[in-house]
Amino acid sequence: GVSALGLQRVLGLGSYQTAWCWLHKLRRAMVRAGRDRLSGTVEVDEAYVGAPEEGVRGRETQSKALIVVAAQEEGRGIGRIRMRRIANASADRLMPFVEESIEPGCVVHTDG
Repeated sequence: GVSALGLQRVLGLGSYQTAWCWLHKLRRAMVRAGRDRLSGTVEVDEAYVGAPEEGVRGRETQSKALIVVAAQEEGRGIGRIRMRRIANASADRLMPFVEESIEPGCVVHTDG
């Protein structure tokens, strides 16, 4: 688990209140992460999270965490999500997460 203060530091958020709100939204969306897999239409993407680094963009970063996210689509919004920190965005790292998080036969959208 992570505290709101820890999330504020990691994401470089301006206020504790913003971090607290994000933390509770994430906790609600990630309920039962190990019990059931996402189904239906799922979007998978990765992103670097952390405080901004001066003069550094994208995959050049050294201090940000790479997170893979799978989000189940529900109507025009997002339903349940799964997230995991990964070492790199290679297929060897992404596929185990996808196989554990998403039911076979789902429609999966990616940017790759």
